[in-house]
Amino acid sequence: MKITRIRIFKMDIARTDVFTIATMKLEKAENVLIGIETDEGLTGWGEASPFHALVGETQRIDLAVAQELRELLLGKNPLELADRVGEMDAFLPHNPTIKSAFDMALYDIAAQAAGMPLYQFLGGTRRPLETDFTISIGRVEEAGEKARQVVEKGFRIIKIKVGISDTEDYRRVEAIRQTVGDALRIRVDANQGWDRMQAVANLNRLAEFDIEFCEQPCRVADVQGLKYVSAHSPIPIMADESVFSPVDALRLVEQDVVPYFNIKLSKSGGLYRALQIAHIAEAGSRKCMVGCMSESRLGLTATAHLGAASPVFQFFDLDSFFEHAEDPVIGGVQVKDGFIHLPEEPGLGARPDETFLKRCEEL
Repeated sequence: MKITRIRIFKMDIARTDVFTIATMKLEKAENVLIGIETDEGLTGWGEASPFHALVGETQRIDLAVAQELRELLLGKNPLELADRVGEMDAFLPHNPTIKSAFDMALYDIAAQAAGMPLYQFLGGTRRPLETDFTISIGRVEEAGEKARQVVEKGFRIIKIKVGISDTEDYRRVEAIRQTVGDALRIRVDANQGWDRMQAVANLNRLAEFDIEFCEQPCRVADVQGLKYVSAHSPIPIMADESVFSPVDALRLVEQDVVPYFNIKLSKSGGLYRALQIAHIAEAGSRKCMVGCMSESRLGLTATAHLGAASPVFQFFDLDSFFEHAEDPVIGGVQVKDGFIHLPEEPGLGARPDETFLKRCEEL
């Protein structure tokens, strides 16, 4: 099998609300869509969703890189996954988000060729996958109402973004817990917004609200700070921005930094490296979450397949499309009452709507 054509699309999706975290704001999803075609009639799809403050990539960067990767991969066998991923990494050691879109499309083709849904191709099984719903940083006065709307949609887990104002963070978490009661699980995510002492103080205050875990309280560079917080916090700590690669995962396990990892395709460079991170986490007795940036249901479908691939994935944060103003995807995962339902078609089981594609700029 050979790659005969690679299509690159600028994929802009409006949001219904501004998404605010400690390090950036997002007014719309500025993604990149990749379609890889083969001489045997199979087409694989992948999506990149760059968050510049987290991965150092923007849509413009990814569009430029995608054209370089297209030249690198044309004419080669898409089923030789290890070789293709290795070539991309050798050509560009960084830029994991755009590489993840190519990796995703290659896995889509491979699973289609095998006649298996992607989760099964990865060795996984269908099992319950329950996602949270994220409430971004916003006005304290609106937090309770947003939480009530989440509950009305059937979700039982809420993730709250924190990390800008200690006082407002506390009040917002308090308002949400008072609104949803004790039955729902609450997680918090500081996105590197605190230093180590600030993190310990804040987490001790927030512990009264029965927080399941806190993601990335400290800056990526402060690995020892992350370890210090984990050792002194009453709330378990999850590494997110601190674990991009298998090398990162190995270091965190060797130094016994945190008990949990958040694995995202946009950080790891795709499924191939994400699975390596998951294997390291499993060997180190770490539980993992699969997370997202601002992917449509196409990118989230690939991530959900990954989540079903191994029991090391115990937590699921696959909610990015909930606040997209449109859904440009045919097939893919469906979400009902917070539970993710995977497609059973061979491959990814998701593809872009042709009507939407016609509106997208193609390079």
